[in-house]
Amino acid sequence: MPDKTDVASTVRSRRRKISLGGVLLWAGTVSLGVSTVVLLAVLSRHLRREDFSGLSTLFGLFFVASLIPSGIPFRAAALVADGAKPLKITTRNYVTCTIAGAAAAPLIGLMLHVPILAVDFIAAQVIIAIPLSIRRGDQIARQKFGVLGGNFFLEAGMRILLGSLLGLVWGITGLSIGIALATLVAMVALPSRPPSLSATPRPTTSLVNTWLTLVLLGVLVQLDILLAPSGMSKITATRYDLAAVPSKGVYLLLLAASTFVFPYIRLYAQRRAIILAASATLLVGLAVTAALLPMRGLMAEILGQNAASPVPLLALGAAMSIAGATGVIVNGDIALGAVRPWPALLVGISGIFACWATRPSVDQFAVAVLAAQALTMAISLFVCLRHWRNGVRWVPAHRRT
Repeated sequence: MPDKTDVASTVRSRRRKISLGGVLLWAGTVSLGVSTVVLLAVLSRHLRREDFSGLSTLFGLFFVASLIPSGIPFRAAALVADGAKPLKITTRNYVTCTIAGAAAAPLIGLMLHVPILAVDFIAAQVIIAIPLSIRRGDQIARQKFGVLGGNFFLEAGMRILLGSLLGLVWGITGLSIGIALATLVAMVALPSRPPSLSATPRPTTSLVNTWLTLVLLGVLVQLDILLAPSGMSKITATRYDLAAVPSKGVYLLLLAASTFVFPYIRLYAQRRAIILAASATLLVGLAVTAALLPMRGLMAEILGQNAASPVPLLALGAAMSIAGATGVIVNGDIALGAVRPWPALLVGISGIFACWATRPSVDQFAVAVLAAQALTMAISLFVCLRHWRNGVRWVPAHRRT
């Protein structure tokens, strides 16, 4: 019989390892966002002035493209945690995606005034990201957060290296090639492991509903900054962006929380973990938001613009803090195997659209975004806890009624 001291020591060692892995995961997640900032800073100084809008458009396309495989990691993680067959994408699926990407590239390139070859490599990056997402889901389920964080660091570093080198040589097309190659390097470097032999059937959110939930969450987070230019004058939209852009950084800092708690919720179905993780995420976000206020002057110098107004900066920072907590809640709902975790997100999206249609001022739009995010979080939490109360229990399939 093992000594109790040895068992306690092993548990403490495992907790320290998971905690350190969580820190690496957080830093790796942030590094991907930082890589975009670095690439913008490097290439914007060397491209022709008229190419800058194309550079911004290209990063916008990469953001939209990143939503396509967004549901795969958590779906794959749920299957691995259950010891079920790992998620596989068939050759036919890959061929279909390739044909669709090649067919859409000319139209997208002509509409957005981006080189068609650059759009082709965006499509290629999405195809490469699918197996990478499956492998990352495997690491999430096994709580290998240090490995996952290291993989994010590798992808971010390769983006900066290859994106900068190829972007300086071939412009926007070279940047697109560099980012696609960085994703390929990250995919090859991340091992895939055989599934567990001990299967534990649990309720599972379908891939479609998982994907739809994460896409709508991404839209909810980014929608205000996408709508601002068409709902405000150019000067007013610039004032709004000066507050909105730093607030997105708050959300980026909170992004890793959902990944960190997912396997624990999947394995143990504890609503307390969801509530605690969402509360901690919200508090950290609010603390970061408060820290932004005295940094307004520094951010203005970095951006070469006027300082952001305090009211929209605080309101949008708080809104993104709430969005981070909402992300934890809806991903917790996915971990519980909810059928459709996404309807609450439509409420927030509809609220932001409704306010935008009234052509609001900067302060009005910022407060409306805050209210929409708060309502979304409240509804998401209610739905998640109701699902838990309605009988989520991890029992073998043959014993379910």
